[in-house]
Amino acid sequence: MAFRFTLDDFRFLTSTAYPEIRAYIQGQTEKYADPLRLQTALRLRFPDHTPAQLAAAAAQSALQARAARKCGMHPDALFTEATFEMASSAATASLHRMLLRRGMEGQPDSHGGVIVDCCAGIGSDAVRFAQLAPVLAIEADPLLARLCRHNLGLVSARGAVLAGNAEHWLPALRRDAVAALFADPARRDEGGRHVRGSLYSPPLPTLLDVLPGVPSLVKIAPAADADAPGWGRAFVAAGRECKEQLLHRDLGLPPVCVLRAEDASLWTPGEHAPVAVRQPAWIMEAHNAVVRSGAVAQYFREYGAEPIDPRIAYGLADERPPDGVLHQSFRILELLPFNRKRLREAVRAHGFGPGTEIKKRGFPDTPEQLRAGLALRGDRAGVILIARQGTGHVMVLASREESATQPAASEE
Repeated sequence: MAFRFTLDDFRFLTSTAYPEIRAYIQGQTEKYADPLRLQTALRLRFPDHTPAQLAAAAAQSALQARAARKCGMHPDALFTEATFEMASSAATASLHRMLLRRGMEGQPDSHGGVIVDCCAGIGSDAVRFAQLAPVLAIEADPLLARLCRHNLGLVSARGAVLAGNAEHWLPALRRDAVAALFADPARRDEGGRHVRGSLYSPPLPTLLDVLPGVPSLVKIAPAADADAPGWGRAFVAAGRECKEQLLHRDLGLPPVCVLRAEDASLWTPGEHAPVAVRQPAWIMEAHNAVVRSGAVAQYFREYGAEPIDPRIAYGLADERPPDGVLHQSFRILELLPFNRKRLREAVRAHGFGPGTEIKKRGFPDTPEQLRAGLALRGDRAGVILIARQGTGHVMVLASREESATQPAASEE
């Protein structure tokens, strides 16, 4: 069961007792991999603390170890399970900081103002914004506001944390006192995850109407189609996933673009003539961030390929496409109309084995269901791609070729 952080836990984890317990836990990780054995050991080693306190210490130590890999925050930063999952990674938080800095540099009158971090959570973005200017963090949950204040204090960040609803605090802000705005509204509640911005907390329209003229970033769901006139859209690629969509204003970004979190590289859709593909020898798979941008055809044509179908994020090319960090390319061995019996025969003919990748777009079966129907007993790690084309489907048997860039797309 997930650890439920309470105010009593906060007091204990910020006391002088916790560091010693955490050090002991970290030294026993391999010996006591079983949580029950670890709890027993903790009770024997620290009899003066309650079982609830020791359980909180063990849970928080585990969260801090995971957060060190994901968030890159201070080693003593505190988390809840939910806020850890929602916290920006080190790469995306650094990207947010870079974008706001660019916007602030383009607005000379913004110097001397604060950066407002609305819905700050535990402060995974705020601690980086504080490197640019004083931060005014707003967090509706009183406990999370305490955690945010604690985490900002660990890095001697300038600024303050306001506990309460953004709808209450935002109207009170003076435009001339704000250098930039970042907002990460809550997109889920007990009923699940929301795509409609009107169901965010605070509602998306509230954030879009506040502080006109201030360099702003508002994080929304990657698949959201918000009504946001005057705002641009940036789709963030992190690893193999489209991690977030950022609505942006006064940051000097193109109206629609794809940003890569790892190196802040930017791709902007351009107009390219359709490509005449006569003998397709290569198939491209676009990164999900490119797919979310709605500019897949422009992307493929830039690299000398043509979409296999207007609704599908695979592209065909006669020649090997140039390498890129927002796509991966495979050499085509066979391209055939989809047929399950013919697929099984082709798999055997090409010697595809257990390491074969299976990808699909616009096809009802999952990759796992497709794999279950194939006898992948060969010694070749091939690639199978199945896609909708017109009113039917095609199947591509392919091989992954060495490239200078890391593959950047994932199974649907």
